[in-house]
Amino acid sequence: MAKGSSGSRWSSLSLVALAAVAILHTGAAAPTAATQPLYGLVARLLPKAYHTAFDFQIVSESAIPPSSPKNIYDVYRVSNVANSTVTEHGGRAPTVLIEGTTLSALGVGLKFYLEQAAQVELTWTGNRFDELPAQPPRVPDLELDSGNVVTTGHVHGSFVPWRYYTNVVTFGYQFAFWDWSRWEKELDWMVLNGINQLPAMVGQEYVQREFFRSLGVKEADFDSFFTGPSYQPWQRMGNMQGSWTYQLTGAGTAADELAYKNRWIDSQWALQQKILARLDGFNITSVLPAFQGFVPRAVKDLFPDAIIRNSSTWSGFPIEHTNVTYVEPTDPLFAKLSIDYIKLQDKLNNGHRSNFYLLDLYNELVPSCLTEECLKAISSAVSKTLQTAHPGSIWVMQGWFLTTAVWNPARAKAYLTGIQEAGGKSFVYDLASDSIPVWSSFEGFYGSDWGWSVISNFGASQGLFGKLTAIKDRPYTAYAQYPNTLRGIGVTTEGINNNEFIYELTLAFPWTNPDQPAINVPKRVEQFIQRRYGPSRATPKVLEAWKLLSQTVWDAPAKTETGSKSYIEKPPALDMVNTGWLGTVFWYNKTTVVHAWDLLAESGIAERNAAHGRALPKAYIFDLVDTTREILLATVFPSVHASLIDAYNRSDVTQIRSAGRQLLEVARDVDRLLASHPLFSFGARVKEARDSANLPVLSTSTSSNNSPSFRNGFQQFLESNVRNLVTWWGPESGPILADYGSKQWGGLISSYYVPRWQLFISQLELAAQEKRPYDATAFAALVAKHETAWQAQRWGDRNGESWVSNGYDSIDIVRSLWVKYAALATKIAATED
Repeated sequence: MAKGSSGSRWSSLSLVALAAVAILHTGAAAPTAATQPLYGLVARLLPKAYHTAFDFQIVSESAIPPSSPKNIYDVYRVSNVANSTVTEHGGRAPTVLIEGTTLSALGVGLKFYLEQAAQVELTWTGNRFDELPAQPPRVPDLELDSGNVVTTGHVHGSFVPWRYYTNVVTFGYQFAFWDWSRWEKELDWMVLNGINQLPAMVGQEYVQREFFRSLGVKEADFDSFFTGPSYQPWQRMGNMQGSWTYQLTGAGTAADELAYKNRWIDSQWALQQKILARLDGFNITSVLPAFQGFVPRAVKDLFPDAIIRNSSTWSGFPIEHTNVTYVEPTDPLFAKLSIDYIKLQDKLNNGHRSNFYLLDLYNELVPSCLTEECLKAISSAVSKTLQTAHPGSIWVMQGWFLTTAVWNPARAKAYLTGIQEAGGKSFVYDLASDSIPVWSSFEGFYGSDWGWSVISNFGASQGLFGKLTAIKDRPYTAYAQYPNTLRGIGVTTEGINNNEFIYELTLAFPWTNPDQPAINVPKRVEQFIQRRYGPSRATPKVLEAWKLLSQTVWDAPAKTETGSKSYIEKPPALDMVNTGWLGTVFWYNKTTVVHAWDLLAESGIAERNAAHGRALPKAYIFDLVDTTREILLATVFPSVHASLIDAYNRSDVTQIRSAGRQLLEVARDVDRLLASHPLFSFGARVKEARDSANLPVLSTSTSSNNSPSFRNGFQQFLESNVRNLVTWWGPESGPILADYGSKQWGGLISSYYVPRWQLFISQLELAAQEKRPYDATAFAALVAKHETAWQAQRWGDRNGESWVSNGYDSIDIVRSLWVKYAALATKIAATED
């Protein structure tokens, strides 16, 4: 049984941990091999006084009665150590006892202590660990979120064995250029949030490359198959292949680009070894890649007798970059290659193994056959292959493929039950249970184990968005219907650093009794803000602001599938109203949201300027920037655009110029604000990509070219991947994916979006002067010229392009924009609501 198998209550207990089990603990214990990673996490994150404050102990199931008959997985108990005293060496014995049936339980127990006793937590946007009391506080009897009083130790457990994290595409939108330092921070966050299952997708191209080499595929054939770093998720799922950077930048050749890819692949494999080692240390179960069946086109020539096809086209991509070649899963070659691939991966992973394998055959693709018999034959063949390659293996897939129109319940049932009839097991991530719950349309995946997930931000979009009312009861409703197969709850966001409360709430779901899911959302919001800002900063005005925001921007109607994008991210047009996917219509009451921003900005500025001189927490600064961005781009900018179009309709050249200047002024003001914060800075993202050229490679790597010319070309290759994903999303600007991954980033607005709007305004002015209709075709040609030139640029070569931040104080800018726009935003909102 794999570690963390869903067949055991000890869902992430390793063999080492089993040796450390003790039934009853009355005093402090030295760290064991199993608990040492938790002490390492504490040393990395918390002040020195806390390094010896905790006694982490793995215990048997019988040592901690679960809080409910269903919350039986990863049970923990947090209590005070009786009679904690100073030791003979002058140190202090642990004051907090955290017991758990698994290492994951201990991590969540530590989070419980930090939240309840110290009122702090680790978030993506910052933490307040430097404000912790000098003396670690004792565990309080009162549980702040629930209001329960517990005097014998706080006991909690999960009602599902798995809590998982990430969407496959997060590895392109967010993780692509992370180094080990950043991954280490994320893994610490996962432990504290109870994540015990993670798709381990980094570096799999290394295994693919070595495997294809063993088949006789030539080096030149890899260039048309492997993508650049940002696009690897879609290559892995067979949606696309190859890259186009050298064609966009005019730098180098296809051969040069292949050399950059090989260097990148080698560095990612070295990084993956560190990630896997830490997953093993934390006992987080990895979901490893299986052989997906997608191969370079040359494989067809190597196996002429096998059934090897080209997949359907994807998202309007040109043929050379889609119609990916694949081995038909029912052909004997698929079985042979799958088995050999997993053997090679096991060998290269130096002992790291898992029973869980990710395999998405048809993500947004049309199968080669659609009869129920054929679909069942395909899934049965793959399942048998996995069982042969690794007995006891579990096929993990994303349920998103069922959103494609060709899938109906009969076909889906045949496909999924084919796995079971072949003696296999599967686990389906329902990626967007919050917005597009596939499980409810396909009978809980027909007996497959599955996970309920929150995605919240398709395309890693940034707008404030959430569906609190819609989601707060849904996982419990799903569990009531499918208690035997709903085995996980997860966060599958496509990009992080946004709407953190939504994800915090999702990760709290498993630790609540599903029969009595009494989650008090308003109370949790209040406690979340107190931990985020500090109790003294969570003033009545601040809490009122977040109450209003939680009732508006975080509470989209149930049928609203996605957040919205600002006009500034979309191609300029006369009519920018779009109610479709990632459209431009905002669902919330703007008067309420503007008032919340006003309260938050006023409070944050006053706190920063107070006589105590304390710095604002990083998360508070982030929220001030984020809400200011939302007001200016979702309320003010569209209103000014309406004035511009009104002036055009009246052929009023003077007013076109006036409204145009105001529109560009709003854009530049927002750009200046966003560029002041690293998490909103395009320059910071480009720097992250260019710095990843320095990632180490394994000693066995053959891609060790370190010449200046290679380095310069490699860095531009990496930067181009960043530029392209957030703009064209492909080799050319097309109607389907262009601007899909758009970002409201400082530097991107000024260099890419503002010039588009300048051209649009000038074309409107010209049309009015010449008394003719606006020429959209002429405008498109001008924009294409600008965008094409931008794709080939290098950040920092032009004046004013800053790295990480522009050096301005974010709160100073928030204050100036609040003074400048608050009254206007209030007036605009009143006219629109």
